[in-house]
Amino acid sequence: MKMLSWLVSGVLISLLIVVAGVLTNNSGYVAKANADDSDKAHHATIVKIERILSQTDFDVSQKRDLLRKTRIEFYLAEAKQADLRNWTFKRDDLVDRAKSILIHHQSQFNADATEFVSI
Repeated sequence: MKMLSWLVSGVLISLLIVVAGVLTNNSGYVAKANADDSDKAHHATIVKIERILSQTDFDVSQKRDLLRKTRIEFYLAEAKQADLRNWTFKRDDLVDRAKSILIHHQSQFNADATEFVSI
């Protein structure tokens, strides 16, 4: 008899969880971006980094430049997704990573360019 009561309790609890999931449509539990959010303007720092990235020269025939560019684009894409979900801390962290790589690349590029000019 005790086994039967455990079985009935388990079924009822499972049924309640399913009904709660259907009624709330998971809107209150999961932060998710909608398809119509893709038209939303991104944060100003993301737009600024993208603009600077488009103006920066990368020699993609060199592995290091290709890797830097790929990593920057990856971090910006992730930052856009975090921005759509209103995850400000994650967005800011990803933008800072992309910015650091971009600054490092530009400082390396300028150092190489000044060596070339001095020759």
